[in-house]
Amino acid sequence: MLAAMRRNVRSPLVLVAIVIIILVFVFWLPQMGGERGPGVVATVNNEALSGLEFQRRYDAILFQYREELGGRVPAELLEALDLRRQVINQMIWEALLLQSAEDTGLPVTAGELQQAIHNMGEFHEDGVFSLERYKSILASLRLSTKTFEADIRRDLLQSKIFDQLASFVTVSDLEIRERFHWDHDEVRLSYLNLSGVDFQPGIQLSEEEIAAHHRDHGDRFRSEPMVRLDYILFNAIDEAVTISAEEVIAHYEANIARYRMPEQRRASHILIRSNPADSAELRQEQRQQAEIVRALAQGGRNFAELARLYSEDVGAGAGGDLGFFQRGEMLEPLEMAAFNLQVGEISQLVETTIGFHIIRLEAIQPSATITLEQARREIELELHKNKGRQLAFTRAGAVYEKILTTGALIRGAEAAGLVATSTNFFTPNQPPAALRRHPEAVAAASRLNQGELSSIIPTAAGYAILFVQERQEPYIPPLAEIRQQIKTDLISLRAREAARHRAEEILTAIRGGADMRQQVPAGRKVQKSAWFSRTTAAAVDLPAEVRQAALELSKKNPFPTAIQTVNDVFYVIKLDDQRPGEDSLFARWRRPLYQELRQDKQEAIIDTWVNHLAGQADINITPDTLP
Repeated sequence: MLAAMRRNVRSPLVLVAIVIIILVFVFWLPQMGGERGPGVVATVNNEALSGLEFQRRYDAILFQYREELGGRVPAELLEALDLRRQVINQMIWEALLLQSAEDTGLPVTAGELQQAIHNMGEFHEDGVFSLERYKSILASLRLSTKTFEADIRRDLLQSKIFDQLASFVTVSDLEIRERFHWDHDEVRLSYLNLSGVDFQPGIQLSEEEIAAHHRDHGDRFRSEPMVRLDYILFNAIDEAVTISAEEVIAHYEANIARYRMPEQRRASHILIRSNPADSAELRQEQRQQAEIVRALAQGGRNFAELARLYSEDVGAGAGGDLGFFQRGEMLEPLEMAAFNLQVGEISQLVETTIGFHIIRLEAIQPSATITLEQARREIELELHKNKGRQLAFTRAGAVYEKILTTGALIRGAEAAGLVATSTNFFTPNQPPAALRRHPEAVAAASRLNQGELSSIIPTAAGYAILFVQERQEPYIPPLAEIRQQIKTDLISLRAREAARHRAEEILTAIRGGADMRQQVPAGRKVQKSAWFSRTTAAAVDLPAEVRQAALELSKKNPFPTAIQTVNDVFYVIKLDDQRPGEDSLFARWRRPLYQELRQDKQEAIIDTWVNHLAGQADINITPDTLP
């Protein structure tokens, strides 16, 4: 939580940019939780934290989750997130930080407050701060300038205490090198993998063992529920539909925006990361490095190669390729630069909140409109599908009325001139072929009771009407029915345990000095891995758990303490060799590692400080605030 707070409160400019959004949540969202209102949810050194503020924050977070999840947050997720505790903890931590800032006498000057508000784009007209717009927006939110400016002052004060704490952080060259070696030192393995399949041929079972396995583990063989149906399908594609030329033209003209393709551009970029919270000296150093790389690009060096060498973006390995994009799909500064370049041109430095970018325009795909003739087949298919569904639904409705009139699905179908289909028993996972195009009908069948008629069921392919003739509930089949399944399952379990036991024996033996190659069961062999490090491990064809265990080994301790088990495969591994990361990589990674270590330390010192404050503070949470 504190790390997230630190990332979100790096500078006053970041703070004030989100204030308007927060205020909309605070003043206009209806209360969705409905559990807290005016009152006190907690006290921190006699400072009261209001129930109204708690509820507004809770509602704002809940609203965000609902937006991301399409309107509903599952109860299980809400319980796991424990949002109420998150909100109260954040309020307590903020109170502790602000109290400590006030105690240290950190000032927020009138000029700093004014500058922060003037920088908020929401209050700009024609790119300039407008006092009239400022007052108008606050008035529409029923918020006084005094209250708003007090909130901004508190945010600036919190940012200052963050920055003051972060200023104590130093990162030494030794720490950077240690982190570099942690990430880039490489290992190479010998390994052996055993699975139960290797041990199945030698396993013999008695009839008593098979019977006991059926008795003790019969639930594992419980059958799926099955149904036997009568059904009628109404496939939209089977309906006799005619589409006129006029309908195609009308659809094309009504949906012309779908057929207009905006201009797209393909660009590559090199990113030198920077942070608004970094010192002026560090940011100048980052800018200078970006200028040097840009000069190399302007001088004719291969741009993709420069990206692979210097870019700190995730796409560096692909030469910095950003692919094709249209307006509105990129950060605005990047978009403006890319759409003002000619193919092959390289931009000036472009600064964003994540650093300095160098952009090269690779290609332009001009805007175009798909013609009516080009779109005709697609439109005809869409209209045919829509009309077909309408006709299919109309027919289904007429047949359904006859079913209700005659009292049976089969008789209703006959009265409508159709033939209903009857099935044998089937499970939801293995429906008859004709029903596979109607999975919604299959799902509905599993919910119907014996002797129950369905409604008209909409499906992806049309509509369906079902009648459940018979249901067969899940049961454990007698041993005679599933003897071979029981035997196969028990052999698999015994073989798996045999493989595990043999892998453990081999590990014990090689830890004692035995040659790994002499311990291999018949039909298996010791394999060698490629060299890999923590940064390149994903490219090695070994499970993640095995790679992670390997990276913990050393020449002093070349064996793990236990075998590695992944999906019932048992791995015995041994470190063959180890080598340090290449010095040529250190120059590329030095600055990113410095920034990463610095951020980790900043967050750690803030965590430590707040935990210290909490330990010294008098904090009381109102009993009914948390469940």
